[in-house]
Amino acid sequence: MTITPTVYLETYGCWLNQGDSEIMLALLEDIGFTKVKAPEQADLILVNTCAVRGETERKILRRLKALDAIRKPGSKLIVAGCLATYRPALIASTAPSASLLSTFSVEKVVEVTLTPGRLAVLDKGPRRYLRLPRFKGGRRCVVPIAVGCLGSCAYCVMPLSRGPLRSYPPSEVLRYVKEAVEAGAREVYLVAQDAAAYGRDIGYSLPNLLRDICKVEGEFMVRVGMMEPSTTLKVLQPLLEAFSDDKVYKFLHCPVQSGSDKVLELMNRRYNVDVFLSIVEAYRSSFPDGSLATDIMVGLPSEEEADFKQTCELLKRIEPDKVHIARFTPRPLTPAASMPHPPDWVKKERSRRLTLLVDELTLQRNRRWLGREVKVLVTGEVKEGSLMGRTYTYKPVVLPRQPGLAWRWVNASITEAHPYYLKATLL
Repeated sequence: MTITPTVYLETYGCWLNQGDSEIMLALLEDIGFTKVKAPEQADLILVNTCAVRGETERKILRRLKALDAIRKPGSKLIVAGCLATYRPALIASTAPSASLLSTFSVEKVVEVTLTPGRLAVLDKGPRRYLRLPRFKGGRRCVVPIAVGCLGSCAYCVMPLSRGPLRSYPPSEVLRYVKEAVEAGAREVYLVAQDAAAYGRDIGYSLPNLLRDICKVEGEFMVRVGMMEPSTTLKVLQPLLEAFSDDKVYKFLHCPVQSGSDKVLELMNRRYNVDVFLSIVEAYRSSFPDGSLATDIMVGLPSEEEADFKQTCELLKRIEPDKVHIARFTPRPLTPAASMPHPPDWVKKERSRRLTLLVDELTLQRNRRWLGREVKVLVTGEVKEGSLMGRTYTYKPVVLPRQPGLAWRWVNASITEAHPYYLKATLL
């Protein structure tokens, strides 16, 4: 009787990390592994880590200790991903028996798994393995289109953990999308650290990729991931033209981080507030109802009260649909780690004030939809038996439950507006 080896997988962080996990899992399945839900049952425990925030780092370290304690005798623990690449000594001191695998070498997960004892594969970038796994089914298809970035922000660990930009070949991305759509996918997520930088290293571009993807036969919607302002500006006009396709969600995620030019320059963000505003104005001119998401980091080095107020004024001016708010935490080995920054109580207070402002602004933006009839793509269920869906602008809409509507477009009338979602009745 052949005993099938088992793997337990935990993933932290962004959609790009989710993609790396799927790649590693596919490679392990190719050699006979099956996935299990309980770590104590697994022959291999694989943890794909994130390094962006100190809070997440501490959570991962606690979890590694717990997993190391409960894993069965003879099993193997592999710590992969950004934290293993960025702070391998910290991982080794937390889980001394764990093998390490850097983000630049995900394809070596099989080698690390089959090698007896502990093995640390900490290759440096740029990443060489750029193959996407076979689509495994489902209605949502997450496609990594690039790893690394072109930036060098003073507070960010990504240059250390992900390295320089490497774009997936367009043929690989298109193959993956076609395969997924033929298998029933209705949403395609294009993910990267900076989607707007896609193709800069291979003589291609995100607008070209979008146009090619939209030519794929089938009924599906494309959501484009986060795009840095500095790279978005370089492709802005062709990008807006590509966004006009009916298959593309009118959703722009462009992180500004601060409304202060002084702070942006010190953080080496490579754009100023006027550049960001020009992007927003062009986008809103093309798609007045289009959703706009941005990111704000409060308490960055050199941020004073006047800088924070400039951030608040910027948000009032652009009326965002969604804002991701984070408090600055210094990360070792980054330039910002040695720069003076506001104390934690100031960061918490500014974060609280900003959250209240954002709730007010997003509610105000959502009220524009009251009484309107819209088409909604039903994407699943939420609590209390309601359905969740998305408009063509990627607005989340809660609908009354009705059988047989999953992943279908329905007509609905917006009846309630909340800061983070809309409510509607079916027509």
